[in-house]
Amino acid sequence: MPRKNELSEALRSQIVDLHKAGKGYKIIARTLDIHRNTVRDIVLKWKRFSTVATLPRSGRPRKTSAKTKISEQRGKATAVSSKDETTEQDRDFSTTHKDGKIIHSDSSRTQAADEENMAGPSDIRGGSSAHKMSDNIICSDGNTDSYSSDEDEEDPIASHLSAGDPDHEMHQGTTNSASSDDETTEEDPTEQFFCEEKKIYAGSSVTMGALLLLLLAFIVKHGLSKAASRDLLHLLNLVVPGCVPKSLRFLKKHSTDYNGKTEIHFYCPRCTNYLGVDPGNECSVCQQSLSRKYLILKAYYFLVMPLEIQLRNLLARVHSKLGKHFTRDDSFSDVHTGNEYKSERQDGSITLTFNCDGSPVFSSSKYSIWPILCTINELPYVERCKNVLLHTLWFGKGKPQVQSFLTPFINELQKLSAAGFCWKDEIGSEHHTTVTVKICTCDAIARAMVQNFEPFNKEFGCGFCYHKGEMVIKGRGFTRVYPIQMDGCDLRHMPETVQLAELVMGNSYDQSQMGVKGPSLLFLLPSFDIIKGFVPDYMHCFCLGVVRQFVNLWFDPLYASKDFHLTDEHLNDLDRALCEIQPPNEISRSPRSLSERMHWTACEWRAFALLYSPVILRNVLPAVYYKHWMLLPCALHVLLSHFATQDELNCAELCLVQFVAQIPSLYGLEHCSYDCHVLTHLTEGVRNWGLLWANSVFVFQDMNSRLLQMYSGTQSISLQIFKNFFSYEKIIRQGSATLQDASTEIKDFFCSMASCDRFTKSLNYIGEELVTLGSGSQRVLTPREIAALQKNETLSWCQPHCDSVTEYKRCVYKNMLVTSLECSGTLKRNNSVIETSSCIAVVESLVVVPKPCSCEGRPDCSCRELVFFCKQLQRLTRQPTIQDTQINTNIAKFLVK
Repeated sequence: MPRKNELSEALRSQIVDLHKAGKGYKIIARTLDIHRNTVRDIVLKWKRFSTVATLPRSGRPRKTSAKTKISEQRGKATAVSSKDETTEQDRDFSTTHKDGKIIHSDSSRTQAADEENMAGPSDIRGGSSAHKMSDNIICSDGNTDSYSSDEDEEDPIASHLSAGDPDHEMHQGTTNSASSDDETTEEDPTEQFFCEEKKIYAGSSVTMGALLLLLLAFIVKHGLSKAASRDLLHLLNLVVPGCVPKSLRFLKKHSTDYNGKTEIHFYCPRCTNYLGVDPGNECSVCQQSLSRKYLILKAYYFLVMPLEIQLRNLLARVHSKLGKHFTRDDSFSDVHTGNEYKSERQDGSITLTFNCDGSPVFSSSKYSIWPILCTINELPYVERCKNVLLHTLWFGKGKPQVQSFLTPFINELQKLSAAGFCWKDEIGSEHHTTVTVKICTCDAIARAMVQNFEPFNKEFGCGFCYHKGEMVIKGRGFTRVYPIQMDGCDLRHMPETVQLAELVMGNSYDQSQMGVKGPSLLFLLPSFDIIKGFVPDYMHCFCLGVVRQFVNLWFDPLYASKDFHLTDEHLNDLDRALCEIQPPNEISRSPRSLSERMHWTACEWRAFALLYSPVILRNVLPAVYYKHWMLLPCALHVLLSHFATQDELNCAELCLVQFVAQIPSLYGLEHCSYDCHVLTHLTEGVRNWGLLWANSVFVFQDMNSRLLQMYSGTQSISLQIFKNFFSYEKIIRQGSATLQDASTEIKDFFCSMASCDRFTKSLNYIGEELVTLGSGSQRVLTPREIAALQKNETLSWCQPHCDSVTEYKRCVYKNMLVTSLECSGTLKRNNSVIETSSCIAVVESLVVVPKPCSCEGRPDCSCRELVFFCKQLQRLTRQPTIQDTQINTNIAKFLVK
């Protein structure tokens, strides 16, 4: 039955062509004199079915069965003989059955019994076993994808704004209304007149560019969904019409420079074999039939942003800071002071540290993200923390398959190591740089996984040496322990590891050889040593390992009869002592009671072990156990210092060895855990690659925490995180340029949302690394302060200019917050105690004194000096001393009383 007023196919094609040219529904309807709803329906059907031909009344293309195909071919082959026609029909019919059974529209609900051993998919929509599909569903190809005949293959990166939208999640099937809303937002004519330098309204101090930057920072920080972002745009335009285009497409265009550069890498749903960016039609390992559309739908992929693109942008901004480490002769400090780094350093190249630890996404499921994060070793530590690179992001159940997960990373590093890449600095000069990976930091579980070694609870489970370990009874079960061996233990080396891996592969052994299970993909990483390249991570083995283990052991009621046991009364005393401590702002978390230690983070365990426990445990633990415990903070104070000499490293190594060696006699052999054993390898890692803070996992764990805040809802999590990460990176990069002439309030608000500066209040710059915070108050110096100036020869010039000074309560000196005693007295933190080159003192007041100059009172005069008036603290003549005869040193020398 023909339809009334049906538009011709040529007219429908013209509508689509105008839409492709960027015209909105209103403009197309006005130009062709067609109702707007008709234009919208035609465009939506073209988007979904890639055709402008007349569709059935059901709204979707007809499903063509085998019999229908045969009958259509009979009708078309009128010029062919009946014999040839029959042959053609038979061939078509047999081909249909050869590809698989005839697939109907409801076959997507079929479950597959052979997918129980699959790696977990990367999307919750495909994670449930009730949604897994059988083999005959995957075998569709080309334009005959039977599992979703009414869905087009959308670019998941382009549609990231739909992720996390509650309307999108609840009504995925009803795409007409959602698409209509999207297209409505794309019709905003103000896009053509957008100018970053233009004020949002006459008389305003805010430009359109500044408002757009603040808007993007707000959306990224709070993880707004598509619906929330759209409503925010409408709200702003209701308050100030035309202040910013209302199109989400416009926001997407300005949110990142990496649009279209993200790579989607696929892996096989059955055997997790790496398929690359083009999965093809069949897996080369298990012969599983594949479809790109199905792999995208069920999220059997992970995302990759090439390092070359990121490095080119990063080096253009920070190239002047490369190699600007602060050094001291004959001392270990940052990565560049390590022996391994210095032996392989090459001019015109940069080296990377990478991390590949997983982080759980939900507390109620096993889904997690596994990013590959990189930092540039040639940058100073502070700059490395600010410029972390994200190469790969995998999301799914459990752990990724290493072969698939690491392949894109290794392939790109092979290219960057051999050929390098070219980039231009800020003045246009071209440079050529090669890139190699030298260090990998991760926890013990991830380390064994990527090395292809046995885990630490198996024989030869240490990835640094050939310690076999011992199985002993612990409680109702058994555990593997690693006590100190009297005859020593040989360290692992790269050539031996390669030989053991070849031995396992060549003889087809079912068991590992000396802890090596087989070849590792990291063997293919250029200039990377699979043994020395892994650095023991003190965050996991010390903070979350040994420290937590022994504190829990002291309060464990199972050991109530032991001498080291601490009672509830001891616990209450320690809780009170901890809560009375006022640490400075450099300690990220204020102390919490030991009763809440189950919720402590790694930073809190580190602060307890190094700063609090040497003081509060002195009269609580029995003397022999306290002396044993002090070996640990004594060693870590050296390994975490700014600089350490070779002699200091040797002393720290002896402390750690003694700590581990005394555990069996004091606590029992069963408590000599793998984390305790790794302590003995810390100093070797320091000699190779610098002090512990230089290769800490803290910076990567902090980045993982930020990544977990970059999504909303439960759909397309990896896509949301990837998009928001690079949007955030562009926002930070553009902030200084766009807001250069903006007001202080706008800059402070931007910094607070972008977290690009620790202090965002009004600043008053006194020197290069010295600023005051807040508004000062005018006063005159007291006689006591004037007398102090007279005694100080370097500040004698101040006295004639001290009729009126400006007093401040707080300042920041070299990224350290310093406050007066009056300001710190009422707070949980105390930043008033400082250490100078000659003494330890308490800051009583901070005043700014004008310098003698010839500025003649100009308002822009900056000739002034910040003076600290302090009260010196006198050290007691008797300092804490704990002499260890075996080490021949005072292990309490870091304490000051």
